[in-house]
Amino acid sequence: MKSFLFELLTPEGAILRNQVEEVLAPGQEGYFGVRAGHAHFATNLKKGSLTVKWDGHSRCYAVTGGLIQVTPEKVVVCAESAVLQEVGHT
Repeated sequence: MKSFLFELLTPEGAILRNQVEEVLAPGQEGYFGVRAGHAHFATNLKKGSLTVKWDGHSRCYAVTGGLIQVTPEKVVVCAESAVLQEVGHT
């Protein structure tokens, strides 16, 4: 599976910057997934769980809102806040 650069930022600083394979995010119209090569778009985030997956690992963060920008090579999340909820192996 192809990977892409993911950055999770909050007003306090960078939470995660890593090559990942998939992101699941709580958008204004509901949850959506992003993989490498996704079309460009930007949207607001609503309160919910943001899940990031790579190399058999996953991390879930509770986010309280913010913005997400998606390009085919990179996803940047600027969250109002982000708290690590779960670290797992898939």
